[in-house]
Amino acid sequence: MTTSLNPSQTGPKKKISFIIRDVEEPRHRAAVSALQYDAKSGRLFTGGSDTIIRTWSVPQHKDAFSARGGVRSPGKSSGNYLSSLEQHTDWVNDLVLCGNGKILISASNDTTVKIWNVERDNKHRFVDCLRTHKDYVSCLAYAPNVEKAISASFDSNIFVYDINSNFKTVNNFTGKDSIYSLTTTPNMSLVLAGGTDKCIRIFDPRTNEKPIKMRGHTENVRALLINDEGTRVVSAGSDGTIRLWDVGQQLALDTCIAHEEGVWTLQVDASFSNIYSAGKDKMVVRTPCRNFSQSQLLFVEDAPVKKLLLSERENPTSIWVGTWRSDINRWSIRSSNLQLSINGDDDGPSTSAAYYAKPIHDRTRDQIPQQTKAELTIEGAPAIKQHKTLNDKRRVLTKDTAGNVALYDVLTAKKVENYGIREFDEVVTESMQVVFIPSWFTVDCKSGMLQITLDELDAFSAWLSTRDAGFDVDDKETKVGIVNYGGMMLRSLFEKWPPCKVTGMEAVDGDETQRATSHYFPIPEHTPLIVCEGNGRPLLRLLVGDAYKEKEAHELSQVIPPWVTDAIERNSLPKFNKMPFYLLPHPLTNTKQPKKDRLSATEMLQVKKVMEHVYEKVLNNSDGVIPINQIHTRIEMYCNDQKLEPEMDLRTVKHFYWKQSGELLLQYRPIRGA
Repeated sequence: MTTSLNPSQTGPKKKISFIIRDVEEPRHRAAVSALQYDAKSGRLFTGGSDTIIRTWSVPQHKDAFSARGGVRSPGKSSGNYLSSLEQHTDWVNDLVLCGNGKILISASNDTTVKIWNVERDNKHRFVDCLRTHKDYVSCLAYAPNVEKAISASFDSNIFVYDINSNFKTVNNFTGKDSIYSLTTTPNMSLVLAGGTDKCIRIFDPRTNEKPIKMRGHTENVRALLINDEGTRVVSAGSDGTIRLWDVGQQLALDTCIAHEEGVWTLQVDASFSNIYSAGKDKMVVRTPCRNFSQSQLLFVEDAPVKKLLLSERENPTSIWVGTWRSDINRWSIRSSNLQLSINGDDDGPSTSAAYYAKPIHDRTRDQIPQQTKAELTIEGAPAIKQHKTLNDKRRVLTKDTAGNVALYDVLTAKKVENYGIREFDEVVTESMQVVFIPSWFTVDCKSGMLQITLDELDAFSAWLSTRDAGFDVDDKETKVGIVNYGGMMLRSLFEKWPPCKVTGMEAVDGDETQRATSHYFPIPEHTPLIVCEGNGRPLLRLLVGDAYKEKEAHELSQVIPPWVTDAIERNSLPKFNKMPFYLLPHPLTNTKQPKKDRLSATEMLQVKKVMEHVYEKVLNNSDGVIPINQIHTRIEMYCNDQKLEPEMDLRTVKHFYWKQSGELLLQYRPIRGA
């Protein structure tokens, strides 16, 4: 008879993360890198660095005109937020609509491909998670004639999925190095991939033979598109070039250098007549395939462009743009509304000799942008771009892209104060305290929101007295308890999980270590909770408030790490550290230096307790008992000739005053006349 092991008790070490956020997050908070548009329903799907996929209802291009003779009214329209799809735990890199607009596929840095049902008449819902890749999933492709979806990753692998067979993996190709770009024909006769090895690989799914390579780019190949017939390919790279290839001859037919920096995204109309390109230099350029020297500057965005998407492939009239900012813009690209370029005519840029004597990207920059204002903008929200954990190891200061400074309480998972627009360093200086508490969590803001992570090595490092943690309101109380911030946090995160709920009641009446988590705070139920492997690969994402549900509770029990269950099920925490130190009279006391005795106490011991020990045990005073809150009137304590405050604990003294690797040395000095 064999016994199956709980996966949570085996395998690599795991981490616990949670995100501090608002109940509703209807606007993007960071870069937008994935766009898909369903013209039939007028829905736009967007994804990016904040991990959330959002759905918008947007007006058709014709609705962006006013009723006055078709005169454009730029910047007045916006999209209506419909819903969010939340399962990813890292940046969303790409989106693909398939199944006649009923299915959405997403690719993420969390190494997963996720499937969503987005049928108009149904509530959008999560369908499945594909864990075929081992590294960031960078791009997707779709072959509508055969209903196949394709994903590629930094792990060099390309996987093909049969949409009609519940996304069963039906093929696998292996490239070289990280793959950044992917494309296929409508019938999937060819699959092309490009990446950091600077070449384009052409795979034939019918034969699975060794791929053909097309070389020419000198840096990473960031974007690829192929025509429906599979005869022409357009590529773009970090080398700033756009190249047109003949697939049959495996030859570059032309090279365009219309950009000053790397080109990250491409779009081509259905007839393969015009190429739309953008990237790091913020310029969005249209280049005719028949003449790569005739690039036209359409408009300039406010930030580097991550993604372009034509609203229509046939005779496109507008283009969606996602950038490093959280706003999403739709720009008109109708030829009838284009302005003239500098020294140009109705056919585009100037044909003067002086114009063509310049490098091509200089010619592009010299042109007047043919649009100066987007016709439609979906506004984003400010993203946190800077953070500082305060010395109390409970509060985190942040600054967002709008310049607002805010204060967050990690233990309550809430924003507790908004300072408005302030100098960040100034607020940090005002908020810092002279206290040292070991770090027990790490902070990340790459999603534009605060993500707090706990791991086994540091989660239980922060032991404090209840008084230092602010839980003892009676200053006369002499008996002080202890708390563990990490243990409290875990109990807050898993409060709704049934095993935690039972042991939480037991902890109140337990021993001192068990009571160390009893001061935990309820946190917002909408807080996302993530269990991931040590390398960040996610195992489960759920909302804190859903942990009591049967399905979520079961899934949690399968992945929760043992160091967490020890704390919340068994009320077992690692013991707090003791600190050795030496105690001597201060040289100014002119006393004979006694033998240097080595003492030991908890790191949380306050200086006033050491003063009390000196007064009663070392100096053998017989004046009776002195109240602990008055002991500083009889004894002074020093470290490195700096007078210490009675309320400081030993680890704070060692960190801020001793500042040496050796064991702490404290010196005492009786106050004369006391």
